[in-house]
Amino acid sequence: MSEPFGLGAADADSRWIGVRRHQAILAIVGLAIAGDWATRPHRSIVECLVALICLAGAIPTHDGMTGAELMGIALGFLCRSHWTSVVCFVGDEGVVLDVRDKVTFRGYELDHRGRLDLSGRDWEVADGLATFADGLATGDHTRHFSSHTRGHSTQVRTLLAAPSDARPPTGWRESVALAMEVVGATRDDVDTLIFERWNYVRRADEVVHVLRVRDFSSAPGGRAVLDQMQVGSASVDIALHVEVIGGARAQRLAARAVHRVGSDDATSLAAGFRRTARSARSLDRLRHREMLVAGGSSLLRIAVYFVVRAPNPDQLWINLAEVTRRARESGLRCERGFGRQAPWYRQQLPGGPGW
Repeated sequence: MSEPFGLGAADADSRWIGVRRHQAILAIVGLAIAGDWATRPHRSIVECLVALICLAGAIPTHDGMTGAELMGIALGFLCRSHWTSVVCFVGDEGVVLDVRDKVTFRGYELDHRGRLDLSGRDWEVADGLATFADGLATGDHTRHFSSHTRGHSTQVRTLLAAPSDARPPTGWRESVALAMEVVGATRDDVDTLIFERWNYVRRADEVVHVLRVRDFSSAPGGRAVLDQMQVGSASVDIALHVEVIGGARAQRLAARAVHRVGSDDATSLAAGFRRTARSARSLDRLRHREMLVAGGSSLLRIAVYFVVRAPNPDQLWINLAEVTRRARESGLRCERGFGRQAPWYRQQLPGGPGW
């Protein structure tokens, strides 16, 4: 997003007449079944239960998800294997990471001049990454890169995981050792196992909980969104994943988003609902984004993960409470990811296996 419009709600969280699409479908189906059950002379208890399940699935919870999504997450957690194999080795084209999906990338370490590179070069680093993304967008294929800020007791190190055929921005030097450290591999070409629990994953030497940022819209303007998250604790890593959509597909997606939101607004007005300031601002933001993409700017899908580490579960909850507090003070709304820790752990790794 451009500076005048700032960051907004994610397109993945789009709504139709105030509700998410699957909520509307479940509510309509549930009400139809309930109405049919109420008018039948010989009522079936099964039909009543189906109606209640559909209506319960449409109810939102405190975490922003609906009952149907929570049931799907719990079912997936119970059905899948809780062991995940992580294989990482150095190949001819870079670091190869095999975690159910195989990705190849080159790891580059940022040449820090201060603890968090707050020596006046932070804007240069950001501009370099933006130019790097625009360069990847010139092709017709979707590309992926990620930045990983890893905290230590005395320093912070930043890794850029980039495609093997891409040239890194100025100020980054290749570092295979940091790439292996971020992955969590102790030695080259060793199969590392992680075990998933409902609210964390266990590695050989520590336990990890992964948070995902759901909404940036409450972040205050005029400063970096993640600056407060990078200061303080050495027990949290920040993984910023960027999917660069290139070519005509980027323009189609940008135009489709404008058409969808505009159509929903028109439907809402026709149904008697008042157009809110938030919906008007969202439509203006999407129109402005469409013009930027048409002018050659890259269209990005961005995901931010906070990887909280601790030697044991008790310390993990303490660290997690601190990270959650700092995220809330920064205006970031995070998802806790209960029942999805293994998939999110794979997604936050360099190269984004599983995207």
